[in-house]
Amino acid sequence: MFDARETLVREKFAAFKYIIPVVSGKGGVGKSMISAALSLALAKQYKTGLLDLDFWGASAHVLLNVDSKFPEEEHGILPEEVKGVKFMSVAYYTQGKPLPIRGTEYTDAFLELAAVTRWDDTEYLVIDMPPGMADPFLDILKYVKNGNFLVVSTPSKLSINIVSKTLEILKEQKVNIFGLIENMRSPEDYSNRIGRLAEKFNMEYLGYIPYYQNLDTKLDTLDDFISTDFFQKIKEIGSKFRNNFCKKPNR
Repeated sequence: MFDARETLVREKFAAFKYIIPVVSGKGGVGKSMISAALSLALAKQYKTGLLDLDFWGASAHVLLNVDSKFPEEEHGILPEEVKGVKFMSVAYYTQGKPLPIRGTEYTDAFLELAAVTRWDDTEYLVIDMPPGMADPFLDILKYVKNGNFLVVSTPSKLSINIVSKTLEILKEQKVNIFGLIENMRSPEDYSNRIGRLAEKFNMEYLGYIPYYQNLDTKLDTLDDFISTDFFQKIKEIGSKFRNNFCKKPNR
C-alpha cells in the first residue's frame, strides 16, 4: 500500500548535505554520548541536527539536558535548539514513559517522526541509532541514501564479534562508512583489536577514546560535558569527517 510519508521522508533526508548515522550491533558502547558530542562539535561551524532514533532507550535528551516540553509546531514540528544543535527525539512524545513497540510499529513511528520534523536549512544530521540490526537499522538503510556511517565498538571480544557483523552488512550494502571508532579503551590495553578490525574491512580507524572513569560526573551541565577530554576527542573525530568528506560531493 502506498504511504505518502515514505516519499516525504526520502526527500527530507536527501536535503541534508551530510548524514552521520552512529551505529553498532551491540548496546552499551557509548553511541548516544558520541552522537551528542559529535553534533555539539559540528554545530560550532555548521547548521547541525541530532535525531535520536532509539525509541526503546532514548537518552540523548538526558545528555543535552533537554526537558520534556513538547517542541513548537508550525507546519510541522520545530526541533528544540540546544547550543546550536536542532534536536528531535521520541522522548517528547513518550514523556519519559516506556515505548513497547516492535516490527511495523517501529517503522510507522519512525516515518511519522521523520515526516513531521522540520529541519529547514540544517546541513548535518547526526542520527543516534539503537543497537542491533533489526527494523531501525534496516529503515535507515532503506530511507537514507546519503549516509556516512560511524561505527562504534569497545575493545571487548563480545563487542568486536557483533560489530564485525554490522560492518559486513554495511559493506554488502555499499554505503559510505565514515570509519570505526574505539570507545572505552582501558589504559592497559595495547591490543589494537579495533585497528585490526578496521584494516580487515578496509576502512579508516578513527582512533580510540580512553575509558574516563569520572565522565558521568560531568553530565550535569552541557558546559561541563563540553569541557571534558572525551568531548575534545570527539571534536577531533569531527574534524576528520570534514577533511574526509566535505572536500568531495556526497551524492
